[in-house]
Order: sequence, then structure tokens, then C-alpha cells
Amino acid sequence: MRTELTERLGIEHPIIQAGMSAEGGPALATAVSGAGALGTIGSIGAGPDVLEQQIKRCRDLTDKPFSVNVVTFDWAPFGQQLLEVAIEQQVPIVTLSFGNPLPSLERCRAAGVKTLVQVQDLESARAILHAAPDALIVQGNEAGGHTGRRGTLNFAAQVLDLAGNIPVVLAGGVGNGRGLAAALAMGAAGVVMGTRFKASEEFADGGPPESAAVLRWQKDAIVASDGSNTLYDEILDNAYGLAWPNQVTGRALRNRFTQEWEGRHEELRQKVAAEPPFAFVQGLARSPETAINWAGESSGLVDEIKPAAQIVAETVQQAEQLLGQVAARTGSAPA
Repeated sequence: MRTELTERLGIEHPIIQAGMSAEGGPALATAVSGAGALGTIGSIGAGPDVLEQQIKRCRDLTDKPFSVNVVTFDWAPFGQQLLEVAIEQQVPIVTLSFGNPLPSLERCRAAGVKTLVQVQDLESARAILHAAPDALIVQGNEAGGHTGRRGTLNFAAQVLDLAGNIPVVLAGGVGNGRGLAAALAMGAAGVVMGTRFKASEEFADGGPPESAAVLRWQKDAIVASDGSNTLYDEILDNAYGLAWPNQVTGRALRNRFTQEWEGRHEELRQKVAAEPPFAFVQGLARSPETAINWAGESSGLVDEIKPAAQIVAETVQQAEQLLGQVAARTGSAPA
């Protein structure tokens, strides 16, 4: 399944594993890359030393291309230091998102690092297209974790009309081969999948034992979801004592925490501010019933926790089958 994205990045399949938290580390990234897609090391919550170790571990586990995801808004913890580590370690690919990624894009370009940039609104898309990244990721509101306000398909359709020869990749609501086939059919060069890979065997593999039970419960909750029980709300960041910029808000599965605090933003801010930094959210993380489970509407497409390589293979197989059926019905050969 070849597209402009696979040609530029040196991968076999036009699927990118989303850059999630640091729990999406080397085990997941190398499993995805080893299956022919693009695995990504998540750096949110990781310090520079941890990221350097994860990059070296990836290189020990695979000789395939992989990416490092870096968040670029002004107050992102270790933001520029993490980017510096990625550049110094000569990672094959960097993915940038949020804030103003243009200076970081220029740093990557000067270092000869292939760079993907994720956007959540049309103004940002225009600015990034002018700077000509190796690919532009268009993220829609259905996505898990942090995202913008636009629906994936209509936003992507606008950007595709503007993109020229820059590959456009869809993110948000894609969890199987149907989403990949739809993206390719509308002219995109690939997709990003996050929630589907969170419910993989490798997500958080090798993480701290004290969090293993909670993370397993979160994966099971994604499998149990029909996609209708997510919440897109600022309380998810209020719990951390943070406020994300540029009309970006988080999406997670509803649970006991969201049930208690939805609609009570100011009360939650005051409660969190009265405690030591991150103490409130750390308390939430101790229980599966309250830990914030970042996941998107594509949870409804997840029926089982599987190895990441199997997820890649099944996604590609389903997409190829569907595109073949379309070609047969229309009497045209697939591109």
C-alpha cells in the first residue's frame, strides 16, 4: 500500500501511531515500525534523559524508521530540550504539534530531520503548508487526548484542497481499515491512529508495576466502549492544574471523576490549586475508576487488545479489501 507518505518516510504502510504519553514508548513504537507502519515515541511526561534512553532502546530493537513526538507550546515541560535530544540523537523523523511549531520545524530542517506537523485549525494549516513540512497531519475533534474543534473529514477536505504536493494525513476517529480506506479515497496520504494502539499489548509495556493494573483497566475500558462515552472538556486539564492553548481541549472516556466534576470547572480549579502541584491528578491515577483515560470516539471500533503488529496488518488488509471493492464497483483500477 504505497502513497506519497510511505515514499517520503521509507515505510511500507500509510499508518502512523500517534505520539501519546511517555507510556507509548519503545516497545510500542518498534512493534508498529517493525510491522511496516511508523511507530512513535511519546514524550509527554518524559524528561530529556528518559527520552534519550527510549531513543537508544528503539535503535536496539529495530532498524526501521520511527518518530519522536514533541509538543511545542511555550510552557510544554522540557519542550525545546526534548527536541534537542531528538536532533542530537539523529532520529529519523520528528512529529510536532500544538503551540507554534514553525521554529522547531526550522530547527529540524536545518538538522536534516524529516518532520511531520500536526494542526487543529485552518489558520495553522495554511501557515504550516507555507513552511513545507514533509507531511501535514490534520487532527479532528473525534481524536483522543488533546485536539481542536473541527470534525476530521470536513477539515481534511479543506486542507487537501490547499496542500498541493505536501502529503496530508488524517487523525481523529480512525481505528480500522475503513478509516484508512476513506482517507485514501478522499486523497489523503495516510492516517494516524492513537486510541487503537493504546489498546495494544505493547502500550505501557515495561512501565512501573504500580500503574500496570490501572493501565490494563483503561485498555479494557476502551474495548468495552461503544464510542459514545467520551468527554471533551476542560476539566481533564483542570485536574492537572493546566490550561492548553489555541482552543485545544482533551478527550477521554467518562468515569467516576468526570461524573463528579463535569460542569464544575471553577470548583475544580480551586481544589487543585489548593494542593501541591499535580497532587490531585496523581490521586486520580491511583484508581482505575478515576484515572483519566485519554481515548477518542474510535474506541467504538476496538473489540480486543491485540499485538500492535496484528493491528497494522488487519488495518491494511481491510483497507485493501474495501478499496478493491470500490474499484470493482466503479470499474476502475485502484491507484
